[in-house]
Amino acid sequence: MPNRSRRASPADAGRRVEAWRLFFPSALVLAPANVLLWLAARDGIIALPGAASAGWHGGEMIFGYGFAVMAGYLLPALPVPWLLALWTLWLAGRLLVLLPLAALPAPVEFLVAAVFPVAVAILGAGRFGAIKRLRNLPFPLVMVALALTAAAVLAVQAGLLPHPLRSPAVLAATIVALLIMLMGGRLVPTATVGALRARGLVVRIVVRPAIELTLFVLLLAWVLSDAFLGPVPAGFLALAAGATLAVAMSHWHLGRTLHDPLVWPLHAGFVWLVAGCALLGLERLGVITLQGAGALHALTAGGIGTVTLAMMVRVTRYRTGMPRWSPLVLHGMQLVLALAVLLRVGSGWVAPAQLTPLLWLSATCWTAAYLLGAGLVIPAAWRNGGQR
Repeated sequence: MPNRSRRASPADAGRRVEAWRLFFPSALVLAPANVLLWLAARDGIIALPGAASAGWHGGEMIFGYGFAVMAGYLLPALPVPWLLALWTLWLAGRLLVLLPLAALPAPVEFLVAAVFPVAVAILGAGRFGAIKRLRNLPFPLVMVALALTAAAVLAVQAGLLPHPLRSPAVLAATIVALLIMLMGGRLVPTATVGALRARGLVVRIVVRPAIELTLFVLLLAWVLSDAFLGPVPAGFLALAAGATLAVAMSHWHLGRTLHDPLVWPLHAGFVWLVAGCALLGLERLGVITLQGAGALHALTAGGIGTVTLAMMVRVTRYRTGMPRWSPLVLHGMQLVLALAVLLRVGSGWVAPAQLTPLLWLSATCWTAAYLLGAGLVIPAAWRNGGQR
């Protein structure tokens, strides 16, 4: 795993700034803004010049939000001009929706949208460059897959490649979920052991490489099946991936971590990842149908959203040495987020006639959770150069 322990000091802050200090705040602002803009455009409240479709919304949450979180987590302190150049590339991709359709030639639109996520994936793979153990090999491979997937998906959206069987944004979301499962499969047990030892409980959670490798193969096969083979093989692979992840989680002591608001949300996010795999698998097989992409949002909003929000808060706390935040605020933030996801996943299934008001209620809860996260992370990101 990459070493992310170095902190920038005030003396070199003018030369180098840790990437998370810019990209975590950007992600925390984009996540609620994108959801609210998409809903407003969907319901005819506003009209955006570009194609503010569900595909745009999903793509922005993956390539805008998700890759901003990855940039903050994986990239080291960078010279200020480099960091600002990378952030400008991120911003340019977000502003494409403000341009009228076909305002840019397709190749130019593709480059504007793709340079940032591809660059982050390549730079992130470089952080895993020194592979000393075979079990760490999936990490750079997933980053390379992310770079290729981002380029392919955005080329499809720009009309440069034919459309696959499944929505390109869905394929990209699955790859991002794979990265979170692999990295979180190391992070969550470590965080759990630390939290329990702080309470005087000595536990040991063994990382099982065979399960990691199985999960890696199953999710990549799921993506390829979704893109080229059709729903039935993809459905069985999704169910198998969810079952494999559940087996890995069975020894993570979830029930013992509920006291720690920086740890139990990581477990909750992984529960959503399992649920997302199961629901998407059953949906692919025709067993269930969730209106409004409910199954997909169990994987994305529930799994990716919960883990990344918890991770940004946790990373900020430990990289800045901030005093403990109020546990009540941290618990409340994650409970409000859980309510947002439950409403988003279940509204089209339980109350399809009330889908629109429930989507707005979900968006309100989502916005509240992320604003609470922003209120914690943004001040800490720029306070005293991150010094204790």
